[in-house]
Amino acid sequence: MSTALNFSSSVDQSGSVGTGRRPRLVLSANATMGIGGQGLNLKHMAEYLASAFELELFAQRSEPAIPSHTVRGSSLARFLWRRPLLRRLRDWSALHQNLAFDWAVAPQLPAGAALLHCGAGHSLNTLRAARKLGYRTVLDVTTLHVEDLSAAMRMSCSEFGIRPPLHRWEIKRIKEEYREADLIRVMSQLAAESFYRRGFSPDRIVVASPPFDVNEFPQATFNEPVFRVCYVGLLEPWKGFHHLVEAFGRLDHQPSELVLWGGSGSRPVASFLARAQHRRGNIIVRPIEIRKAGLAEVYGRASVLVLPSLADGFGYVVGEALASGLPVITTTTTGACELVEDGKNGFVINPGDVTALAERLRWLAEDRDRVRSMGEAAVETMRKRPSAATLGSQYCHRILQLLNDGG
Repeated sequence: MSTALNFSSSVDQSGSVGTGRRPRLVLSANATMGIGGQGLNLKHMAEYLASAFELELFAQRSEPAIPSHTVRGSSLARFLWRRPLLRRLRDWSALHQNLAFDWAVAPQLPAGAALLHCGAGHSLNTLRAARKLGYRTVLDVTTLHVEDLSAAMRMSCSEFGIRPPLHRWEIKRIKEEYREADLIRVMSQLAAESFYRRGFSPDRIVVASPPFDVNEFPQATFNEPVFRVCYVGLLEPWKGFHHLVEAFGRLDHQPSELVLWGGSGSRPVASFLARAQHRRGNIIVRPIEIRKAGLAEVYGRASVLVLPSLADGFGYVVGEALASGLPVITTTTTGACELVEDGKNGFVINPGDVTALAERLRWLAEDRDRVRSMGEAAVETMRKRPSAATLGSQYCHRILQLLNDGG
């Protein structure tokens, strides 16, 4: 975990700004800090909150810098995942993983804490237990509203004949979590709007986007002759990767390459990719965690990043690519589209519009000067964003309001 942020003020046990002890906050997430999208979000939340609150962590792995409780995964979920025929029941597997985490955390909540900050999908019992203990509660929602997400999952997974990973019982539990929480944190304005459309008051929604430090990202060099298209993320239908594969298939530019950094969780998706690779030898699948591969290898050697999601609460890789000086093509249904200025540092298209995606790939492939200028604009966009300290301070201020005035 990186160094915690430094805030100038401290807070007393009641949450008031002053010189007393800081209030205790229980941070709970079914993730490993810094690993994957959920783990990266957990890391950033810990960094945002650490200077305003005394943290206590419940997660898949303990952290030396924070008093921690390690929560073991579901044995039933592991049993399902190890058997190929049962692995198709991935909605059941995900449900049991989240239930096991929730059941483990709820009875262990400490008395005397002021706040619970917990992840959506695995916190219903924990939220209810926190309320009984007198906590105020913040639900961390990294997606769009679950109805938008589940609709995109159902539609896209049906194209591959696979089960969506969200079980109907989990969708019901997530909606109940929305009702239980005092405050709901989302990652983008797009995600906030998905709640407003369903009647949620803006007073209950807080947008806290993640930080991106340009100095942490090796810059794209654009010094190779190949036009390299980069995708980073789950190879799942609602991420729209198959639309990218189709659009890339229409690109005649040579030499070109599509690199998909991610793993497939289903046999139909793996078969789709195998057929695509058989037709075109310049499609490469790299099922490696990108920080293990190295950001210079992933972003530094690319020409453009494409994230064609059908429903995404943010999309970390958009910010990472922009901070690396890469143009980005993404969709109007991806929260991080708010970072992309269409035609300046990338392009924003409608989800599923393969023709528009293929056209913009062709524009970039045929105009390498445009790629470079967009890359320069991309990194400048990220330099102008508020610092991590500013973003964290704003978020903590809103949570302190929850303690001080009851909402």
